[in-house]
Amino acid sequence: MSLTGQPKRIKIFIMIAALLASTNLKAAPHSDFQAWIPVNINVKLTEQLRGFLELQPRVGNDMSHLTSMMIRPAIGWAINKNATLWVGYLMSADSVTPDSDTYRIENRAYQGFSWRDTANDKQFIWEVRNRLEERFLPRNADPSIRWRTRLRVEQLIPGWSSWSVIASEEIFFNLNDNANNAQLQAGAQQNRLYLGVGYRFAPEFQVESGYVYQHIWKNLPVPDQDNNVWMTNLNVNF
Repeated sequence: MSLTGQPKRIKIFIMIAALLASTNLKAAPHSDFQAWIPVNINVKLTEQLRGFLELQPRVGNDMSHLTSMMIRPAIGWAINKNATLWVGYLMSADSVTPDSDTYRIENRAYQGFSWRDTANDKQFIWEVRNRLEERFLPRNADPSIRWRTRLRVEQLIPGWSSWSVIASEEIFFNLNDNANNAQLQAGAQQNRLYLGVGYRFAPEFQVESGYVYQHIWKNLPVPDQDNNVWMTNLNVNF
């Protein structure tokens, strides 16, 4: 039997084995079950000026611990009946570990643009929201810059005008590398997929509740994060 082709075959085998090993270096994603409870208040201050305030506690570590508390005010300027420009600020207190009583503060400035429209005799409502965020994180002198874009659709249920089905998809991208945090490098950072139902018990008040699948990409050697979230919103419009 000729051995002429053996070294070449061995090299190919080693390359394939190395490729398979590299694809398995990353461990299975960590998983957590959480509850998010946002309260969103929208106010029409003048014909064009808008006010917004969000308060959002998040309970994580398999629904056992307050892991985050957010306060997010913003001011908007309505360009027309569909389009609005936004500038805002966020303060977030996040637990150091999922079960810790020590919280770190993140300050964030953001700018946004939203387009909201209707179809099918206003029975179908859709909105595209874009945000550019400058995140000022603890122990980081330079801000981490992040872009996020969300598509949200809402279909009123025929014959049940107070009820609706709601779905949204939002993806986040880091736009710069962070020298002090290996998990804040440029590229896709997380994705959120949401499906829920809404009930409007008055023109100004809507409750919606549903499931969010949140995937957060991590850099080696840290595994990705998968969060299964039950989110209940109270939306107030004046």
